[in-house]
Amino acid sequence: MSSTDIVYNVYWDSWIFCKFTLVKKSIYIILTLLLPITLWAQKGEKQLVQFSGFAMASDSMMGIPFVHIGVKGSSRVGTARMDGFFSFAVAEGDTLLFTCVGYKPSTYIVPSGNEDNKLSVIQLMNKDAVVLRTVDIYPWGGKPGFHDYFVHVRIPKTLQDIARANTDRQLLAAIGASLPVDGGEVSERVLQYNAAQYSYYGEQAPQNIFNPLAWAEFIRALKNGDFKQKPAATAPPPQQDY
Repeated sequence: MSSTDIVYNVYWDSWIFCKFTLVKKSIYIILTLLLPITLWAQKGEKQLVQFSGFAMASDSMMGIPFVHIGVKGSSRVGTARMDGFFSFAVAEGDTLLFTCVGYKPSTYIVPSGNEDNKLSVIQLMNKDAVVLRTVDIYPWGGKPGFHDYFVHVRIPKTLQDIARANTDRQLLAAIGASLPVDGGEVSERVLQYNAAQYSYYGEQAPQNIFNPLAWAEFIRALKNGDFKQKPAATAPPPQQDY
């Protein structure tokens, strides 16, 4: 082997050693940089928990229907059933916000270290009184309609005037004439007819055809037009307070 070959071999071995050392150092640097990122990623992962329970009123311990349960910092939400029961997946450390109309909002922080990745709670909520400002309701749509309403308004009557109108004799007579005969009136008329028949039991009942007083009454009624056909009486509607 010549000296040239020896020099070449030495150079080649040195180059391979340097290259291997460089690759080894590069791998070490890459692993050194990736290890904290991997540890941080593993540390940042949260354990999911099946979160279940009841939302109840603190004063009556009754379930509150349709309570809205939201996770702060995310779009994940849940809704309780009619009896206040809820169940959905959350992560450990999440802050839950319970809201419902008529109750004060309440929060709950999901703890860590739950067995079997399940958590059951009873969330109590306090009632909240909401006082609305006074609202006046008017029968007209706006200011342009006020003039027409004021001109055509019907002045309300007093309760005494309404009672007097509803107890008018002509009104009551018209209402009575338009009503059908009920069972009580039918039975009363039958009893009166039977009583009249029984009073002449065993003898001939008198005939008014020979009674001059009955003939005078008949002639008077004929002159007054009592036998003319009259239209059916219609009862006007009862007066009401407008």
